Amino acid sequence: MKTGSKTLRARQAACVATLALLAMMLVPGSVLAQSKAKGCFRINGKTTDKNSSWYTQPGLIAEPWTGALDSAGKGAYPMTIQITNFSTHGSLLGSATASLHDMGAPGVGSYKNEQVLFRCSPDSAGEMFEYYSTNGDSPMAGHVDVHELSGIPGTYRFPQNDVVSRVTNVDTGELVTRYWKSRRMLGVDTDEQGWFLVKVKNFSRYTVDLFQCKTCGSVTNDWWQQPIAYVAFKGGAAGGNIISPGLRDNADHNNEWSGFYEMWPGSINPKLNLKTHTGTTTCAVRNTTPVIRFQPKSVEDLMRGDKITVPITIDIQCENKFYTWHSGTADKQTAMGIMARPENAANARPLALVTGSGSAVTYLLSDGYGTKNVAKGVGVTLSRPNNRPMYFLTNRYITMGGAADGWEPVLDDATENGWDNDWKYYTRTINATFEAFNPRRYPVTPGKYNATAEVVISIQ
Repeated sequence: MKTGSKTLRARQAACVATLALLAMMLVPGSVLAQSKAKGCFRINGKTTDKNSSWYTQPGLIAEPWTGALDSAGKGAYPMTIQITNFSTHGSLLGSATASLHDMGAPGVGSYKNEQVLFRCSPDSAGEMFEYYSTNGDSPMAGHVDVHELSGIPGTYRFPQNDVVSRVTNVDTGELVTRYWKSRRMLGVDTDEQGWFLVKVKNFSRYTVDLFQCKTCGSVTNDWWQQPIAYVAFKGGAAGGNIISPGLRDNADHNNEWSGFYEMWPGSINPKLNLKTHTGTTTCAVRNTTPVIRFQPKSVEDLMRGDKITVPITIDIQCENKFYTWHSGTADKQTAMGIMARPENAANARPLALVTGSGSAVTYLLSDGYGTKNVAKGVGVTLSRPNNRPMYFLTNRYITMGGAADGWEPVLDDATENGWDNDWKYYTRTINATFEAFNPRRYPVTPGKYNATAEVVISIQ
């Protein structure tokens, strides 16, 4: 290596009298250093040999990992979808986002964010890439582009009748297609030897959307639980060890899968945990109170514990064959939730306004919470007529969590108020209360409050 030879020449010039001894000490070390290969190397555990290309300095997280098996990614995209009389062509049936943290084998929690997956020599700067594509050689899960049939860009045949999938790289905003795309990895950590450490945290997040497509045809093996897309790695400068050397932008995954499966750390595989309801009788929202207005309250009154409560009326229609015992939060029962928007839920979580065991939030904070002219320390809660609290749903596609996730039986407290040959009609009343959520810790500040929530009915 250049560094070794430069060191030897410098010490020869300064210490001629001990040249023979220096040669005996330095030449073997120089030869040993030269034996360390250049390029990128897969890290599958700890190596303490500092002269190894696989060296992992103390304190690094380096553990065995398998790669993009068909069984990898289990639980990363938990979704319940329903194809009922209420769903139409092009309807969004399910949506979820996950990071590489959950895309390995065996699934959720398979990696740690700081885990080192690859180690690359210093000359690999600018030559480390995340690659992504659909499962382009699978006729049922990423090969067949159906956007002309679905009317939705980026959709592919999915191993489920009447369902198509779309995958989006959240960090780049690009739709994932069967033709490979790449993202250059920048800001990668280095170790004490100046080598790059490609970690789980360096990879993108991916969103999976599932849509109904009534014109996309049926599949012959909808039981086949295989990935619909993959996350791969390519790295290493010319002249060194290159991982997944055949991957290149716009290459067709149908015949290019260099590095599979060991050098691909992630499988995007919603089918592994997909729960589907087809033809099940259910209910839908007909109407709801469109706007709720709370009378102004002073900061002092709210700090003392004063509250303002306003009723919300929700009109529901259920198919005639839907029986009251189908109302519930158990498997195949129908539940209702009132869903907060993602940004409102995100603002509530750091303030501990969450349920203990689920994904729901206990308060709906204002849009723009934390910004100028928006009231702080206040929010809206929900309750049933018997004063039992209800919580705000944050993910309509995660089911079976009950009240802790924001679900309540659809017909709880409902009054039947009519029927015809096809439907039965019900009305529910829920109370919305504007109040301070923790005045001792989070004092109320003056400002405006404005928020929107959506009533959701779903089969569990």
